[in-house]
Amino acid sequence: MKARNIAYGIVLTVIGVLLTLSLFHTALGVTYPLLVVKSGSMRPLIEVGDIIIVTPVSPSDIRASPGDGDVIVFYRPGEKGSSNSIIVHRAVAKVGGGFVTKGDANSQPDFWSPVPPDHILGRWTGLKIPAWTGLGYLSLFLRGEYLSPLGPALIIILIIVNASMIAKDVAKSLRSKRKAENGDGGGVSDGS
Repeated sequence: MKARNIAYGIVLTVIGVLLTLSLFHTALGVTYPLLVVKSGSMRPLIEVGDIIIVTPVSPSDIRASPGDGDVIVFYRPGEKGSSNSIIVHRAVAKVGGGFVTKGDANSQPDFWSPVPPDHILGRWTGLKIPAWTGLGYLSLFLRGEYLSPLGPALIIILIIVNASMIAKDVAKSLRSKRKAENGDGGGVSDGS
């Protein structure tokens, strides 16, 4: 029971943090340290619904290479400041005007390249919360941005599982309470 309460606490804390970050992202455009991926352009490395951990980066520290360049987070050129234009792609080359970028799943570099250094928000750390947890989809759903038919299904499954676990705990608590009440006042008299 104690382990379950700890697990609930952890899950609720993670969901609370994600909701808070989602609100900050929506209201203020804040992308640190978590960002939910909305497209499949970086598959199979990063999936839709993955929550990636992003850190600030100086443009001079970005490694650009077609196969193993840094995965950077940036505003699409010409759309700086728009939270709907945040892109997560690999830096494949460094040129005079910034960085040429490309999604791993895309066949060609991005047509909007180069990305100016002042459009770069950060670099992916390589750490993520996988899409299969449903947390990224929950964030996308709450912001009205879910893009995959799998997203709502995962959210519904999470809600059903959570509701059933809560119902099970409430029922167990009620049974324990009844047993305690019956044990205290409903016992057999010793005849005195």
